[in-house]
Amino acid sequence: MPRSISSAILVSCIAGVLLGLGTAYSFLNINAWQPENETKNLEMLAERARGQTTGALPQASIEVTTYNFGLMDSKEEGFHDFFITNTGNADLILRVDRTSCSCLGIDITPTRVRPGGTARCRLRYTAEQAATGLFSQGGVVTTNDPENREIFLNVEGVFTNPVVMQPTSVNFARVPAGTTQTRTIRFYGFENEPLQLSATAWELRDFIDIEFQPSELRESDDDGMFLSFAKSVVEGTITVKPGLPVGTFQDWFQLRTNYAGQPNVNFLVNGQVVAGNVAISGQGYNRTTGVADLGRTTQGQGISRDFMITMSGISAQSAAIQISSVEPAWLRTRLSEPTQAGSRRIVSLTIEVPENAPIGSFLFGGDGQQAHIVLETNDETIRIPLQFSVGM
Repeated sequence: MPRSISSAILVSCIAGVLLGLGTAYSFLNINAWQPENETKNLEMLAERARGQTTGALPQASIEVTTYNFGLMDSKEEGFHDFFITNTGNADLILRVDRTSCSCLGIDITPTRVRPGGTARCRLRYTAEQAATGLFSQGGVVTTNDPENREIFLNVEGVFTNPVVMQPTSVNFARVPAGTTQTRTIRFYGFENEPLQLSATAWELRDFIDIEFQPSELRESDDDGMFLSFAKSVVEGTITVKPGLPVGTFQDWFQLRTNYAGQPNVNFLVNGQVVAGNVAISGQGYNRTTGVADLGRTTQGQGISRDFMITMSGISAQSAAIQISSVEPAWLRTRLSEPTQAGSRRIVSLTIEVPENAPIGSFLFGGDGQQAHIVLETNDETIRIPLQFSVGM
């Protein structure tokens, strides 16, 4: 019996020793210092700092957290330095936590900042895959400052090419044979020097013209898009003249600019010439050029011209026509009631230069003041270029 008791006591002692060793090992393993605690478990460090009623604490101070690059070329790489100062009395630890885009990188030097020291946080933004327009990206820097655990750093700006076109191509959907139509395309320059353009090559020179003139930003350009940041604007007027055969057409325009960063600009002009259902005739109307010449007059006298508009085809009986716009606005215009002539419908268009018209030369394109009338039918837009002069 005594021997059994002795054996039981011995076994209990051994089990107690093993249990104590296991508990001690677990405690030491759980609480052992690990190097990654300092870099990966900043939350625990901050909690410990909060629990201290006395002792030193770091303090992260930064004045500006957002930087605007302004205009950037779409292939440009930009960087900006933010500075974080340790105004506390313990070492400040900084780490990059996350960024909003793989195109953004953050470098911190140094990552441990002594009291009174400053760290540089350099944000690098690479725009190789960026789309033209506004951009805003950022990243988060974590700290062991219990009062400022995360610092958000942001960069923003506008990515663009030196020259931007709106629209990027020009389409003439339906051009009635024997008529003249125009379209406009706007070129926005983003360099400090005013944009200048010249056309160098296109095949259909005999039937398509282009002219450039300086323009200004419009309210429609300031709609939250990047166009409102343009430094200069040039407007191109493309004119399709009579002579193109019925059917589709297209031509590439090659332009030269004065910008070294983008010396050439290309855009496509395309459309379709359809069998004309509208014909214009009258004194001074040139079927080849489509220009209506009102002649010369003197101030105080005025001048009036009548032109005949004939609508034919299967839709002539129900065709409606109206004046859409007039340039210059002080020209007097009116359309007569339509009359029937067999299967055709005829309308008379009267254009009058008033007696008080200003002195000058007026024409479509060229160096003079712009002059034209735009008519709208059920399915067509007809632009009639005008030419006239008013003398003393």
